[in-house]
Amino acid sequence: MPESTKLQVSDLYHHCTPEQWTFSSTADLKATNEVIGQQRALNAIEFGSHIDADGYNLFVMGPAGVGKYTLTRRYLEQHVEHLPTAKDWAYLNNFSDSQRPYAVSLPAGQGKQLRQDIEDVIDDLKDELPQAFDDEYYRGRLRSLDEATRKHRVRLFGVLQKEADRKGVVLLRLQDGHYVFAAQHNGEAMTSEEFEQLPAAQQEETENAIADLHEELQHTLLELREWERNNAKQLQALNDEVALEVISKQVNKLKHAYPNSSKLQHYFDDMLKDICSNLDAFLKDEQSAEEGTTDINIHKRYQINLVVDNSQNHGAPIVYENLPNHQSLLGCIENMAMMGALVTDFTLIKAGALHKANGGFLIIDAEQLLMQPYGWEGLKRALKSREVRFDALEQIYSLVATVSLDPEPIPLELKVVLLGDRELYYLLYDMDPEFAGLFKVVADFEDEMPRSIENDILFAQMMASTIEKYKLIDFDKHAVARVIEHSARTIEDSQKISLHMGSMADLLREASFMAKQEKSQLVSRDNVQSAIKLREQRLDRLRSQIYQQIERNIIDISTSGAVIGQINALSVLGIGGFSFGQPSRVTVSARYGDDNIIDIEREVDLGGDIHSKGVLILSGYLGRTYASDNPLSMSASIVFEQNYGEVDGDSATVAELCALLSSIANIPMKQSIAITGSMNQMGQVQAIGGVNEKIEGFYDICRLTELTGEQGVIIPATNVQHLMLRDDVIQAVEDGKFHIYGISHVNQALALLSGIDAGEYDEESGFPEKTFNAQVMAQIQKWGDHNRNEKDASAE
Repeated sequence: MPESTKLQVSDLYHHCTPEQWTFSSTADLKATNEVIGQQRALNAIEFGSHIDADGYNLFVMGPAGVGKYTLTRRYLEQHVEHLPTAKDWAYLNNFSDSQRPYAVSLPAGQGKQLRQDIEDVIDDLKDELPQAFDDEYYRGRLRSLDEATRKHRVRLFGVLQKEADRKGVVLLRLQDGHYVFAAQHNGEAMTSEEFEQLPAAQQEETENAIADLHEELQHTLLELREWERNNAKQLQALNDEVALEVISKQVNKLKHAYPNSSKLQHYFDDMLKDICSNLDAFLKDEQSAEEGTTDINIHKRYQINLVVDNSQNHGAPIVYENLPNHQSLLGCIENMAMMGALVTDFTLIKAGALHKANGGFLIIDAEQLLMQPYGWEGLKRALKSREVRFDALEQIYSLVATVSLDPEPIPLELKVVLLGDRELYYLLYDMDPEFAGLFKVVADFEDEMPRSIENDILFAQMMASTIEKYKLIDFDKHAVARVIEHSARTIEDSQKISLHMGSMADLLREASFMAKQEKSQLVSRDNVQSAIKLREQRLDRLRSQIYQQIERNIIDISTSGAVIGQINALSVLGIGGFSFGQPSRVTVSARYGDDNIIDIEREVDLGGDIHSKGVLILSGYLGRTYASDNPLSMSASIVFEQNYGEVDGDSATVAELCALLSSIANIPMKQSIAITGSMNQMGQVQAIGGVNEKIEGFYDICRLTELTGEQGVIIPATNVQHLMLRDDVIQAVEDGKFHIYGISHVNQALALLSGIDAGEYDEESGFPEKTFNAQVMAQIQKWGDHNRNEKDASAE
């Protein structure tokens, strides 16, 4: 087995080489709007936006900050320029059933024009109709009807009066409009006293005459009423004729202006009939004109409700909805208070994001959508039915039984683009059976891209674009190199660059601020480094407290000497976007027993599943290496000392194994060297996360006491490619004050920690004498012999 590798300074940091670049600062670079490293996602977006089939909506997934929205929006803006401009949508009053308004579509811009045209027609009718009924021709015909009626009345009552005169009776009209007959004398009506003085025979004759005349009066009145009814019909016909001439002229202008819409033609016909039926609203009196109420009602009744206006758009619409609840997505029907009650009409229909994006693209943040009540269900219902209905939630779920509008649904033809992380996509895919059928296209954004001279320059161009966008100070080439190096550090891979553009932009702003404070013309490498350091200082309160407790021995960590069954393991704590390494003392107590390794963290519910898995792997390695032919007759307990929080992950597995073997063989282990790494049952060491923070964490603790030149850290050899260490750690390694070792097998760790050769197993002779593994094997065999002796004694 090869020995462990002591890392050189060149292994600890992958520097950029700005000397190879032809630019001296970002001012020399051409800004680019291209989002680099996302060709796979761009191809998916291109495919999803072009394919015309049901269910091919897009889910754009990736971590926040990688430019999902920016790239998607930028591509769609270029794509929609070649698509037809979406239609306008409006709702029209249904004069026969006001609860069911009509929906009508118009070419972009015609909705606004139609609204203006209808307003002009209504205004013209308000002027022309009163004028038409004040015209001399109309008044002449009206006078003719009145004169004919008057003459007919005079003739009828003239005949009746002559008959009355012949019979000595006078016809009188009372103030209340009633007619009566009375006896006359010398052409004047007699009083009751005068009538009483007449002879009885004359009185009887007069009374009989009046009775006959009353019957004739009733016939006259009936004939007069019939005449007046006919006259009223003639008057109504006259009014209709005059009004229809004026209204038809105006409405025909609308019909000629919009000949291609059969729904509008039908609406204009209904509009004409309704105006004729509501003529009085146009022939308003002075009081209503002063109050202005009639104008409002007229305009509301006949004007369209333009819910979607695309007159200002060129190409298909792109709508981003940042609060995707049921109402904002599918629209709503508003109410207004009137006389203590809530009322509504077609003018209170309000469009949602689906209406506005119809014919184009709707972009929604998936997490926000799922957080809003009923938003997800409403969106799916619209996509499946391919129409948008104005369904109030209280009606859908039968919460109330109020009467509301039932507008005609609007046909839906659009692409929905959901933005979310990978976990959310896979959760929806597994939990919602309808999801896969509605969102068939996945655009998966990369988190990182390989480092190369070409990609470094592309990244620098992205920096130049951000600097130009936010009007920051330009960066010199060495500052650009430091940003790229820090980008690699953030993703724990020296061979790659982070594509988290949000974090990059924040660093550029902060470094530019540092340069501005110094009144520099260009941002330098030192400015970038200062910005990184200040950011850490703003977040490292917890780290400082922990390190102070270690320095004061409140948390017991030894960085010198050697102890049996004790190892310094390394872990990473992350809080609020800041991660740092913390040494943790692992101790093991091994003894004779019945193959039972107790994970104390697990027993007290402080150990996670992955940590428990690591302990079981450790147990498997023990059995395979030291007790392949016999039971493992030992017990042990493993614990992270002074730990009061949850422990998870398997990066301490190698440390736990070394402490366990140390306890079994009774061999002390160096406390000056900390270790991290997971392992498999074969003893092979595997990569872990947070390697930079772990190394720096132990270095900081050693520096708090004293760097002796013996301290160091053991890491998996596969993690060497991830190293992007701080300058002070690299300098300490270069000065020989600190050491970093890369291992591929636990035997290499045993040799480094104990100073004793681990020893390779031989099928014939076993482990070489006086090696670490030989001493472990000897103790395990001793416990095994003791176990067999006990069993033999029990059998006897």
